[in-house]
Amino acid sequence: MPFICRWPAQIRAGSSSPQVVCLTDLMATCADVAGEKVPENAGEDSVSFLPALLGEDKTPLREAVVHHSINGLFAIRQGLWKLALCPGSGGWAKPSDAEALKLGLPGIQLYDLGADPAEARNVQAEHPEIVERLTRLLESYVANGRSTPGKPQANDAGVQITKTAARASRP
Repeated sequence: MPFICRWPAQIRAGSSSPQVVCLTDLMATCADVAGEKVPENAGEDSVSFLPALLGEDKTPLREAVVHHSINGLFAIRQGLWKLALCPGSGGWAKPSDAEALKLGLPGIQLYDLGADPAEARNVQAEHPEIVERLTRLLESYVANGRSTPGKPQANDAGVQITKTAARASRP
């Protein structure tokens, strides 16, 4: 989903960036614009994308982005790889996780967004090493209570990275 900004005299009109950003990043970005620092125990997953807005980004601004569905299921994106730890949409879109299981779909999805931006071909069986790497990265984020550098933080609640679709699905 595109993120569109307009800031005359700061953002070059018509410019674009391949950076992966999420709503969480607004905290660090707004602090950066204001010349402020985010406290170490706040915005633990927020990364400033101001360099991307200004056309000063030369490398990825974040290691990965964690997504969490309405049903409590996780996905993680790193570069062009997206790992979804659910058999279906993880939420309200079709197929639901219960429907996906009835169709015999695997409980894990991996997509190469460079070759398949529509997420039509699950390649988890062909790339178990990427599934393993991204799963371990997600686990480390949960264990550290953050996805950015800094002192580990406690999670507000217990976190279960993998869930069965039946337990995660809502009626």
